[in-house]
Amino acid sequence: MRALVNIYYSEAVMFDEFFAPKSVSIVGVSLEKEKLGNQILRNLLKANFKGSIFPVNKKATISTHLNGLKVYPALTEIPEKVDLCIIVVPARFVGSVIEDCGEKKINAAALITAGFKETGEEGAKLEDELVKKAKKLGVRILGPNILGIINTYENLNASFAPTYPPAGNIAFISQSGALGCTLLDQCRQEGVGLSKFVSLGNKADIDEIDLLCYLKDDIHTRVIMGYLESIQRGRDFINVAGEVVKEKPVIMIKSGRSRAGRRAASSHTGALSGADETYDVAFKETGIIRAKTVTEAFEMLRGFSSERFPRGKKVLLVTNAGGAGILATDACEDYSIELASLTEDTKNRLREKLPSASSISNPLDILGDAEPERFEFTLKTISPDPNVDVILLIVTPQTTTKPKEIATVVQKLFKNEEKTVLTCFMGGEMIKSAIPILHAAKIPNYRDPDAAIKVLRYMIEYTTKYRKEEEKIRLFPVEKSKAKNILIKEKNKGYLEIGGGKALQIMKIYGIPTVENYLAKTIDEAVQIAKRIARPVVMKIESPAIIHKSDIGGVKVGVKNRQVPDAFRQILENSRKTLQGKNEIDGISIQPVVKEGKEILIGAVADETFGHLIRFGLGGRYVELFRDFATRLVPLSVNKVDEMIQETKIASKLLQGFRNEPACDVEIIRNCLLRLSQLVQDIPWIREIEANPLVVWEKGGVVIDARIKIGKED
Repeated sequence: MRALVNIYYSEAVMFDEFFAPKSVSIVGVSLEKEKLGNQILRNLLKANFKGSIFPVNKKATISTHLNGLKVYPALTEIPEKVDLCIIVVPARFVGSVIEDCGEKKINAAALITAGFKETGEEGAKLEDELVKKAKKLGVRILGPNILGIINTYENLNASFAPTYPPAGNIAFISQSGALGCTLLDQCRQEGVGLSKFVSLGNKADIDEIDLLCYLKDDIHTRVIMGYLESIQRGRDFINVAGEVVKEKPVIMIKSGRSRAGRRAASSHTGALSGADETYDVAFKETGIIRAKTVTEAFEMLRGFSSERFPRGKKVLLVTNAGGAGILATDACEDYSIELASLTEDTKNRLREKLPSASSISNPLDILGDAEPERFEFTLKTISPDPNVDVILLIVTPQTTTKPKEIATVVQKLFKNEEKTVLTCFMGGEMIKSAIPILHAAKIPNYRDPDAAIKVLRYMIEYTTKYRKEEEKIRLFPVEKSKAKNILIKEKNKGYLEIGGGKALQIMKIYGIPTVENYLAKTIDEAVQIAKRIARPVVMKIESPAIIHKSDIGGVKVGVKNRQVPDAFRQILENSRKTLQGKNEIDGISIQPVVKEGKEILIGAVADETFGHLIRFGLGGRYVELFRDFATRLVPLSVNKVDEMIQETKIASKLLQGFRNEPACDVEIIRNCLLRLSQLVQDIPWIREIEANPLVVWEKGGVVIDARIKIGKED
C-alpha cells in the first residue's frame, strides 16, 4: 500500500504547477465580448495573482492588449516559461492547444472546455484521443468540463466562479462545477475558509486519487472535502484514502444514492456509478465521513476544521436551559456519546459560587438568568477537569441572556486552547451577533443540539478508530491450485454457476467446515451411503445445469433408509423433465440431516469499482424477509469481522443466546469469514459466492449449501 501511495506522491512537483504556478496562460480569451476566458482572466487579476499572466487569442496582433496585458496569438509565441495553461477554446481545437503545450514544455493543463465524454459517444472518443495525445507529450490534464482551480494562499483564482472564498484550512474537490459555485458562495456567507478548490469535471486524466495524495502533505490543508459522482479506480482509492485519513479527515458527499440519481450522474459527467451500498462500505472502512446533504457536510466541516480533536469520549453538556439540556442528552444516547462525570473537587468548586438551584451534574444547568460572568466561572472551572474530554455549551436567548458577551467569553477562554469545545447558540435574531465571534475563534457553532452531537460522534470516531495502526491480515495454508482447477474445469465445460457438491468442495479446501457430502450415481450406491450415515438424510440433484434445486423438486429432506430408492427415482424424474433430455446429471448428493442450530449467511460479491465485498447476516429461509446484513471490503481482519457481527441487529442477538438459549460458536463464524476473504482474493474471478445456511451450534458449525458464480475471464 505504501509503495502505491508513493507512486502518486512522486508527482507532487507537477501538482505545484497547477496550484502554485509562477505563470499562467489563458488560451481562448475573447477580444470582442465577455466569455469564460475573460471571466477567468478577471478573477486572476481580482485575486491579485502575483505571477505572470499571458492571455492567448489566435486573432491577436503585436499591439493587442486586454486588461493591460499583452495578448499573444499562440502559446508558442509567449517568450517566457508558462507553468499552467488554462484552455477555454471549443472542444475541436483543444488537441492543437495540447500539442502547443507539449512544444512549450508545459506540464499542467486545466481544461475548462466542455463537449467531451459528457455529451455522448463522439465526445467520449474525442476525449480518449486527447488523453492519449497529452500522455505522449507529457502533459497532465485537469478536466475537461471544469470550473477551475483556486488556491487562496497563492492568490490564485483560475476559475470562472463568481465567488472567491476566504482563506482557511479546508480543501474542496468537486466533480460538479455548478455545485462548486454553490459551495464556494456558502463558504463566503458562513465564513468557512478554504485552502484550495479544484474542479474535477470528467476526470479524463487527473482524478480524486491524485488530488488526495497531493493534499495529504499540503501544509495549508487540515480537512479535505469532496463532492463525487463516481470513482473509477476503486482499489487505488481505498488504499490512498486509508493513508490520507490517518493524517487528515476527509468528508465526502457522494451523489447518485438512488437509482434515478445514478442515472442522472451518468448523464451529467458520463460516469457510471456503482451500487450505493458499496460506497457506504468503502467510505466507512477507509474512515471517510460521508455526508448525505450539503448542510450536513458544512456541519461536519465546522467541527473538523476547528482542529480541536477530542482526546477521549466523555462529553459535558453545559446549558442555561433545562429543556435544551434534555434534548442534548437524548441526542447523546441516540449517537452513543458517553456523558462525563465531574470530579468531586470540580463539583464542590461549582457549588461554592453557582446558585443553589443549579444542577451540578450532566447536563450542568447554570439557569436561565446566567450572566456572562457565570458562564465564564463555570467554563473556567470545568475545563481542567480530567474527566471532561469535550464541552458542549448550549445557550438559549432568555430575557437576561447576552449572547454576544457570552461568545466573547468563549473566545477569550478557548481561542488558543486545545480543549474540544462546541457551542450551540439556539435561536435567531437575538443570537446572530454572537456567531461571527465564535467563527473568528474557530469555535464551531450549531443551531440544534442534535447536529452538534452528531458531529461530535464523527470526531470521536475519527480520533479513536481511523488513526490507529492497520491490523495485520491473517492468511491460512490452503491448496489454492486445487480449488482453481475445479472452477477451471467447470468453466471449460461452459458452466459459470456452480452449486452443490463442487461448491462445498471449494469451501472445504479453504478450511470452511461443510456438511458430509457423498455422491451416488445409482440407487444401490445411495442406499449404501444412507446406511453408513445411519440417520435421516437429505438428497439433492447434482447437475451443473440445475442450481436452484428446490424449485424443480430436486431436493428431498429427512429421507429414511427405506425411502431412499423412491426418493432417488423421484429426484431423477423431476430433474430430467427440467433438463429436457440433456445428459447433465452427475448423480445425487446425500447428506446427513444436521441438528438444529442458528442459520447464518456468509458470502461475497465482486464490485466493479472496489473489488470484493464480504457479507454476513441472518441466513436460511428468512434472508430476504429480514435483510439483516453487514458488509465489508476484502481483505478482512479479525476486527472487521467482529464489527460485522456486532453490526447486525438480529443475527448478533441470536448468536449471543436469546433468552435462555446458549450462545453460539462465534469463533467458527470468524474463521469462516476470514477464509472466505482469502478465497476471493486468491481467485478474484469469482463473481459471487454464497454459503446459506451456515448452521452454527454452541460448539462448531457446518455449511449446508453453497453456490459460486465465476467470470468468463480470469
